[in-house]
Amino acid sequence: MREQTINTTLRQNFSDSFIGTCFALMCLIALLPLCACVPTGDQNVNTELFKNKDDMQKRAGDLHRGMSEKNVFKTLGIERERFARMSMEEVQMSIYGNSQVQGTPAQLEKFRKHLLQCKGYSLPYSKIKSDSSLGFGTMKIEKTGYSLKLVLIFEHGKLLQSSVEGTENVKQEESQYLWDTLIRRGIGLPF
Repeated sequence: MREQTINTTLRQNFSDSFIGTCFALMCLIALLPLCACVPTGDQNVNTELFKNKDDMQKRAGDLHRGMSEKNVFKTLGIERERFARMSMEEVQMSIYGNSQVQGTPAQLEKFRKHLLQCKGYSLPYSKIKSDSSLGFGTMKIEKTGYSLKLVLIFEHGKLLQSSVEGTENVKQEESQYLWDTLIRRGIGLPF
């Protein structure tokens, strides 16, 4: 009888520890996806216009100085309306790499008149993939890809210069506190 009570107690203890172990494993399995890498959103801008960044650079390489605006856009195979018109300051930065110009008033006026004869167009092209992983109280976001833009500068209707500017290898890591993100996305929406 005493032996039977011991066996019953052992079975009960084994059953309790088995249930506890199963519960712990189920909790671990449920929490495991939270630590995995999760896609959080991709940024694709004008990706339908080019096969990849090499295609963009090849098409830009087919352009040469002195081409008419019509031939430039025909060679690229993209309508002019897809491009954004650049401001005079952006054109100046693209041509000279500097936004500050110094000189006499006569030199500055000549420089300004030259810039007024120039037109600039830019076309952003980016493909950035964002993945995030959750830790205890934090979220780590990793962004990879490229962020480029095709810049065309015309003077008197002829191509002065074309260039591909931007970052070919974007690799950024950012950490955020999970509570800040939840508050911003959850509570912040109504406000």
